Amino acid sequence: MSPHRYTGQKAVLARMGKFVQTSWFVPGDEESNQSRRSLIMFNILSNVSANLIGGNFFTGLLIVLQADDAFVGLINILVFSANLLQLFTPFILERFERRKPILIGIRALIHLLNILFVGLIPFMPAAAHTRLVLLGFTVFLVNVLAAFAGPGFSVWHIAHIPPSVRVQYFSLVNMLNGVFIAVFNLLGSGVVDLFRKEGQELMGLTVLRIFALLLAILDLWRLGTIKELPMQQPARKIRLKAIFVQPWQHPAFLRSVLVVVLWSIVVNMPGSFYTVYLLKELGVNYSFIMLVSSLNVVVLVSFTFIWRRIFLKYSWLKPLSAAILLLAPHYVLLAFVNNQLLFLYPIAVIWSFLCTCGINLAFSSVAFINIPKENQTLYIGFYSTANFLAALIAATLARSFVTSLSGQRFELLGITIGEKQLLMLVVGLLMVGVGLSIRLIARKNIQEGLEH
Repeated sequence: MSPHRYTGQKAVLARMGKFVQTSWFVPGDEESNQSRRSLIMFNILSNVSANLIGGNFFTGLLIVLQADDAFVGLINILVFSANLLQLFTPFILERFERRKPILIGIRALIHLLNILFVGLIPFMPAAAHTRLVLLGFTVFLVNVLAAFAGPGFSVWHIAHIPPSVRVQYFSLVNMLNGVFIAVFNLLGSGVVDLFRKEGQELMGLTVLRIFALLLAILDLWRLGTIKELPMQQPARKIRLKAIFVQPWQHPAFLRSVLVVVLWSIVVNMPGSFYTVYLLKELGVNYSFIMLVSSLNVVVLVSFTFIWRRIFLKYSWLKPLSAAILLLAPHYVLLAFVNNQLLFLYPIAVIWSFLCTCGINLAFSSVAFINIPKENQTLYIGFYSTANFLAALIAATLARSFVTSLSGQRFELLGITIGEKQLLMLVVGLLMVGVGLSIRLIARKNIQEGLEH
């Protein structure tokens, strides 16, 4: 190895080390440094376990349980409906000075239901319809519990991440999550495909759930090591009326809410429908889907630094609007994917990675843009509820769209497309409108001298 090459490698490693260190370490704040380190580990563990039982693997479970398009759409509606209850979380949580034991207990219950109990449903001696009903009820209950705990977790954890390191911290977390999720999804897809070849797809999905349960135990342990900082006491006790009224008194914060509503109402339309199209209608292997997804690692490592610099220079919303506009072609390309044009799928997905690298980084902090200092659980609950209400509307519209056009085929540019592909075209067009709208919101913030 030449001396110049060795020196270059050392320089790259030094920059990487500095990036990691400055992303969570704050000199003189050792107590929160330890909590931030645990937060990073918790994020990785929880996201990997969630992906092993969710996403494409959960869609595969629905297919194994003989769910049709209507039920797939119904699951999305149940998830988003349950999460609307986040609006009422502050009314309960703000009454407790210490929330950590409650939140950890709820998370343990969520893991038992979402990983263990759902995994047992396919093996129950019951009719297919009964198993689907039980699955739907359990998914709804899990999301009710998650809705109750969500704002509490956000406020507890964000207290350890001061604004001075927020961009750097979320850059690191998003990059590490992407790397570990891609690696474990790729390994998991290989396991499921091996069982699928033997006609034992359900057993492959069950193996992943067992591993996810082990990771869930570790994430609870890491969660317990994160210190709960003293809560800033509200000026007055939160009344139920305040949950509906108080956020509307802060127009600047409402603009942040509008950002997530616009994004959520469009990005959640595809739901699991496109995955069903790939797995069931095109017969694509899990390994192919996950291999393409694993390329996100390369994008994250290469472009997180770039997006980080952009956000540090221009703040959050202006770059976010540009990233969303650039994402629109992703959906247009997906609309034309079929067995003859399967090569369009990796192109579309890789392009989306370039955009979502910045989008995800931005949305890690949008909720805290211009948020009032008092009763933050209330505002986070309101933000989250608005997010899920928009997602519920999206899921309902998408389900009606897909089921009403089920089986119909259309010719476009000489290519036959079905209802799921047509949905992608609609989403691509709407995404342009979202990007332009967020650009206008960013300008309004600039005019008022606020976060831009």
